Order: sequence, then structure tokens, then C-alpha cells
Amino acid sequence: MILVLSNPASGQNKRDRGLGARLRAILPPEHRFEQPAGPEQTEELIRGIDRADVELVCVNGGDGTLAHVLSAMCRVWGEEGLPPVAILRGGTMNTVAHGIGLRGRPEAILARVLRRHQAGQPQPSTVRHLMRVDDGQGPPRYGFLFGNGVISNYLEVYYEGGRATPVRALLILARAMLSAMVGGAFARALVRPTQVRVSLDGRPWTPERWVSVAAGSVDDIGFGFRAFARVVRAPGKLQALGFACSTAAIALRIPGTLWGRAWNHPQIEDHLGERLELVSDEPIAYMIEGDFHRGGQRVRVEVGPALTLVTR
Repeated sequence: MILVLSNPASGQNKRDRGLGARLRAILPPEHRFEQPAGPEQTEELIRGIDRADVELVCVNGGDGTLAHVLSAMCRVWGEEGLPPVAILRGGTMNTVAHGIGLRGRPEAILARVLRRHQAGQPQPSTVRHLMRVDDGQGPPRYGFLFGNGVISNYLEVYYEGGRATPVRALLILARAMLSAMVGGAFARALVRPTQVRVSLDGRPWTPERWVSVAAGSVDDIGFGFRAFARVVRAPGKLQALGFACSTAAIALRIPGTLWGRAWNHPQIEDHLGERLELVSDEPIAYMIEGDFHRGGQRVRVEVGPALTLVTR
């Protein structure tokens, strides 16, 4: 069967209260539509489904919803032989979907998936590796984008200051970049360096004060900025970035990521690897796919299972 998991609290579902009902109406009765209320209910639901019965999972929600569903799938079904996933773009930003070239409204994407399924045709797809994040505070979490420091601070401003929309996110980013170029107070507030010891595949990075440490297994971080452009050409790796430079240096290099340019700065670590480890004397806060978490004093980010993602 095709399993559709829809988050009623995601961006598009909140703005369009009838979206879930329309998706359910599209789905033939031999398939399954569920609207779990949160991460715990999602995991409980998946625990009651036999992996062997599921040919494809469709996720109607944003990047945070996707991370919760993938984490539940990996923890319950195991990392090997995960079913393909179609992202229905039901969130506000839909960063992962955008990064793999997936376009369209949720109903249109689901209708295309169903037509191909009923005709016995293969689903157009790509393969990306998930990252497994172990923060010592519970079971591992899974996702494609990880970051702390300025990344978490930016998202905190984004979610606290008003309605979460792509326009608002872009305005905050533009304000931060302009502030950084002139050494403004807004940029200084976002860039609160964290004291953390970092290593990649056992090799320590030299500084211990970082504006941000980030990792990705997909290239796009939103609005077409390809911060992790190298990882697409390196299957089975993650791309790790460490920023110890000024905010102005970061701001000047962000536009270049639209074309996949290298970061190319002596105070920016940029490497491919398999295991990133952060150690601190304080609890480490971080984000996965835009969701905030507070871990222990050691956070490990590793290359996880390969996942097939539908691309159109």
C-alpha cells in the first residue's frame, strides 16, 4: 500500500484546512491516510504497521514533519530497506523537496504518484543519505540538515517574531547579511560564538569558538542557497562546515552558494566525511530540519541509511 502521513499543524495545512480531506479523497481505499498529532503519535502509528506492507510513504508536511517521520521509520523499521518517500510539500519552506527539484501542490504530487503506481510505472527518484544524530539524551534522530550557533539563532528569530512564511525568512536573512556587512547589532546578536570542540572522522578542528557548525547530506538550505553543494557528488558522505570567521565574511560568501561556489576562507572549515562530533562543557543546542533540540555535552552526527526520494 501507499501510506500517506499528513501533519494538520504544518504550514499549508494550517492555511488550507481542507487540504487533508482532499488528499484523503484522492487516495483509493486500498491505501492508507493518517493524520498523527505529533512525533510520539507518528512513531506509535508506524509501530503498528508492518514494513512489508508499505510500498511508498508520502509525507504531507514541512521539513520538521519529514524529519519526525523519517526518525520514526528508522527507529521502528530499522535503517535497512526503508521504503521510498514522496514529500508532498505541505510545509512553509519545503527545503528538502525544493533541493531535489520537486515542485507542485500536495494534491498534484500525490495524484502523479498514484497514476504511476496504478500504471505499474517507476517513480522518478533520487537517492540521498540521511544523517543520524545522537545527542546522548534519547534515541537518535534522523534528517538531512544539522546546525548550531547562528543557524539556530536565525531560526529562533524567524519563529518568534511573527507568522512563519518564506517572505519573512528571506527578509530576516537579508537583514542579517546587511547588518553583518556593517558590523550591526542585529548580526552580533545572531552570531553568539559557541565554545565547542569539533572533530570530523576523528580529526580535530583547531578553533574551539565557532559562529556555527553545520552538516548536510542535501545541498540546498533554502531559497536555492547550496551551502552543501559538494555532498551531491559524494554519495555516502556528509559535508561539514565550521565557521570561525567574521559575520561579514560569511555574508559575503552566502550569495555565491546560489551557484554552488566553495566557501573558500581560511577560517571556514569545509570537508566531506562520515562522522562529525561536537563536545562541550555545556549542553549543546542544535537544529535538524528547522526543529530545535537541546542535547547533552556530546553530539555525534553520522552518515545514516540511504533513502530513495521521489523527485516529481
